[in-house]
Amino acid sequence: MTKHNALLIAAVLAAAAARSPGQATQPAPKELSRVTPAVRAYRLASQAGVNISTRQLVRPRMGLLGDDLFDEIFPGPMARAVPVQSIGSGFLIHPDGFLITNAHVVGRAQEINVTLADKTSHAAAIISVDSAHDLAVLRIRPPDKRLLPYLPLGRSDDLMVGETVFAIGNPLGLANTLTSGLVSALDRTLEFRGDVSYAGLVQIDAPINPGNSGGALLNVRGQLIGVNTAIRADAQNIGFAIPVDTLTRELPSLMDFERLHRVVFGAQVAGRHGTAGDEVLVQSVTPGTPAAGALKPGDRLVSVNGSPIRQMPDYCCAMMELPAEAAVELGVSRAGKTLTVKIALKARPKPDGQALARKLMGLTLRAVTPEMAQSMHLPMAQGLLVTAVVPGGPAAQIGAQVGDVLFEIDGLRVGDLDAAAHALEDVPAGKRIRIGVARGNVRAWVSLQAGAAPAKEPERGDGGSV
Repeated sequence: MTKHNALLIAAVLAAAAARSPGQATQPAPKELSRVTPAVRAYRLASQAGVNISTRQLVRPRMGLLGDDLFDEIFPGPMARAVPVQSIGSGFLIHPDGFLITNAHVVGRAQEINVTLADKTSHAAAIISVDSAHDLAVLRIRPPDKRLLPYLPLGRSDDLMVGETVFAIGNPLGLANTLTSGLVSALDRTLEFRGDVSYAGLVQIDAPINPGNSGGALLNVRGQLIGVNTAIRADAQNIGFAIPVDTLTRELPSLMDFERLHRVVFGAQVAGRHGTAGDEVLVQSVTPGTPAAGALKPGDRLVSVNGSPIRQMPDYCCAMMELPAEAAVELGVSRAGKTLTVKIALKARPKPDGQALARKLMGLTLRAVTPEMAQSMHLPMAQGLLVTAVVPGGPAAQIGAQVGDVLFEIDGLRVGDLDAAAHALEDVPAGKRIRIGVARGNVRAWVSLQAGAAPAKEPERGDGGSV
């Protein structure tokens, strides 16, 4: 052994002896990093994930052999609603507390509580529910008004069968759980009872379980590519997610500030994946509206009141904050130039919900109160009780009955006649309306064709007149 080698070995042994027993060794320069794509994706997205717990009132099954038909035909004092807790997942899409989940997670909820990654819990309000696409928008307002971590929207138009994906959610209530798998197939359709189907889904084999619904599906870059929605209960590791491009497309409708806040603006927008990133473009402008003189189809919106628009949530969430009669300043890119336009919103007069319900659906409705729900043994504590059905009208043709409770119209939850008016005021005769109806233990979504109701007086039931 040469003198040089002996000195080198001695130095190595001395360094090893000097190291304390509990001190971790540094990885060798050529050692592969343990920070895998899964670790990176989790670190990027997990803080934006939320745990959703809901409280809903349901009627226990009282029938023979576990069937609830007996209870529907012979309701009695034992068939009363009882509170049930359920769990689900979601993720924040904006620092001001707007978040996404599945419609079926919150569709029947009486109370919704959202727990953030920092373990704080907050009451959530439903902005809108779209049962046709199984999407819902909620909002929380932390008392300290802090900005929250959120998950930017990715893209799903370039998904590849076989690429690695990660699901983050709360299976069985286990918060912020990560699972991994592959894209198994694209453009799948799921069909359920009650003429309900979801099309264009991404099939994955990442393990998802009850409680994962509404959680984020990520690619290896930690980008949002879908919303986990369903599994095949009769199989293993066959799950489905709503592509994020579907969410981007439906977000302006889910967060329709004109309808929700009763204002007139007049510009319809759409998202696009541009070469330099996502863009929000003016798709059309309604003549005679405030936007008509300021915006043109093809304009790219770059800011709202000074806040930059990078993706669709930036635009939708900013516009949701505007009160009636407010003036909004929009940054616009047009023909290579950037300009600023100022548009004053107009308040819309309140329509007559009762008159619209009778005209378009052939129904007389009454807002359900908790006291009414208890005394009349109604299937839901919130919604609109059908008190009369016009013979031969649109609702009568699909089998609506006195005593049914209407809880959704075209994706909007309806708890009073004002909400029904908002959902119906822009519906033309002949258009198909998708409604959610509760009867006994059954919740169903059906479509009817809006049209003028016959002149004949409606048949009334025990619900009485409004």
